[in-house]
Amino acid sequence: MRTRLKDVADNLKLSPALVSGVLNRRPNVWASEETRKRIIEAARTLNYQPSAAAQALSRGKSDTVALVYRRLEGPSYRLAYSGLVDTLSSGLQASGLGLAVANFADQEAVLDHLQKLAGTRACDAVILWGREQDTEAQGELLEKLGIPFLVKGRHERDHPNWNQIDFDHEGMMAQAVDHLADLGHSRLAYLGFPHDEAFVRALRRGYVQGHRRRLGSDPDPRFFAEHEDLVAPNAETINGWLSLPEDERPTGFVVGAGNSAWQALETCIAQVHRKLGFETGDDAAAGVTSLFFTLMFGNALVYQGIEIDSLARLALPELLTAIERGEPAESVHRFLPALSPAPSLDLLQHGVSFSGDAP
Repeated sequence: MRTRLKDVADNLKLSPALVSGVLNRRPNVWASEETRKRIIEAARTLNYQPSAAAQALSRGKSDTVALVYRRLEGPSYRLAYSGLVDTLSSGLQASGLGLAVANFADQEAVLDHLQKLAGTRACDAVILWGREQDTEAQGELLEKLGIPFLVKGRHERDHPNWNQIDFDHEGMMAQAVDHLADLGHSRLAYLGFPHDEAFVRALRRGYVQGHRRRLGSDPDPRFFAEHEDLVAPNAETINGWLSLPEDERPTGFVVGAGNSAWQALETCIAQVHRKLGFETGDDAAAGVTSLFFTLMFGNALVYQGIEIDSLARLALPELLTAIERGEPAESVHRFLPALSPAPSLDLLQHGVSFSGDAP
């Protein structure tokens, strides 16, 4: 049976208020040095462990930040969130803060938990992570409850005052367009996702804006494709582009999708005895990738390390501790990574033939 504060007080025949004041080191509680020693020794002997919740109520601070999110299906999702928890935990520990993690299968359970956090004051701030269609309602609830929070995602249009972090997806696509234009490519094609999530819309928007700014025109609608992260539909589209006359087909490719789009792109190009590269006469590509990415037949510039744990690492510890302590901070944070050379086996340069022909 757990020892209560009242048990320690009864054992010493002292008031619970005095015992609590001494054990919690409240400055306005007076006790002789002998009494203080008796209280501390009795607490140790009776194995009294103060309640974290009670201490939080007493001090008005818990030194704890809560990560709350809705679970999604799939092993890649679980792997990504494992890395996120590790990053947040280590970053907060370096600032003297703890991390409490809670995840739920549905939105209603998430909102119920956030309401309970407000009632118990078990944390000083909350991190919301997930899809915007989930985190918007979560953030609105925390704003109403007056709990400081940091949210991952794109909420700057409807909630510009929220503390929010994400990558600068528009800037990433604009950099990709600039890279291809610097190599001399003006007929560009875009491979993206068909989803309506905020980051997908931002990637699409960044490509269109970057094309207008750098090349002075809207993208050619023939060379704009969005598919699920599968090789076959991407390959079908790319083969259609490559079958056009030489002076009409695209020679530069901006990728706002997953690794399957890259696999389809370089395979289709290799099948017509061309490759991705940086030299005159090469096709060229730039864009986003996921973990475990390696090109097989050429070279390109890509965004690497843009997983959610990397984003969390960029936000810690300064931003999160500022929010937890109620210090002023810029609300909207967008991180623009640098394009870097992709890992490449470059099999064509090592004499590997495609479809039985010499490259």
